[in-house]
Amino acid sequence: MKAANIGAQIEVSNAMFLAGRGAVILGHVREGTARVGQLTAPLVLGAGAAQRLEVSVVERLSSMDRGGQAVGIAFRKPPDLNDLKRSFPAGSILVLEEPGGAVEQAGN
Repeated sequence: MKAANIGAQIEVSNAMFLAGRGAVILGHVREGTARVGQLTAPLVLGAGAAQRLEVSVVERLSSMDRGGQAVGIAFRKPPDLNDLKRSFPAGSILVLEEPGGAVEQAGN
């Protein structure tokens, strides 16, 4: 059964830097709907503590393949591009959760 807090699953095809947006993930929606305000699972990016990234922009993109709706996803307080690429290499799945639906676990 699908967890109630899952908002979308995005198959990552690339991450790139866009002026005015910062580091952006490009991919295809496999399940659900990507929306502004959704959160990633806690991520350790660089030398910092685990944090959740909040979606600030979802751009629908045209796609020549039939892999699902193509999207570009930007985040509030965008992470470093190299950290994002290490966390989400091509072919990985970015899970976006609805705000308030995820249970934060302290100390893990």
